Amino acid sequence: MSSAYKSSKTPLLLASLLSVATLLTACQTSREPVPEPRYVPSIVLGDAQTLTIMPNRVACASALPMQCLLAKSKDGSVFQIPYDWIEDFQPTLGTEYVISARPQIDEGKQSLTGYWTLQNVVSQRMVSNPQ
Repeated sequence: MSSAYKSSKTPLLLASLLSVATLLTACQTSREPVPEPRYVPSIVLGDAQTLTIMPNRVACASALPMQCLLAKSKDGSVFQIPYDWIEDFQPTLGTEYVISARPQIDEGKQSLTGYWTLQNVVSQRMVSNPQ
């Protein structure tokens, strides 16, 4: 190959590479990523339910170590409520309570949050040996 042919191709090759680089840069967008909007739940209260709160505490069935109250609903089913998840309710160990409470519901997701709001304490009685 002649050196005249090589020297005429070099500027053409450089110009082509420069054009491609310019075009690729022009196609890129410089927009910052936009985070998803933060979800803010809309909490409403469900219908009041009568619960019997047992006098003893148990370890919660959860990843975090915490104490739970055992609650029994009117239909006889027993379930756990983390110790401080009933607003305005401060139970004493060794006392059985019958309370009226309303479950908190996330209106947007149409699901229970696990938290309750105390309506009133219907009755309470000391139990001699809480288990």
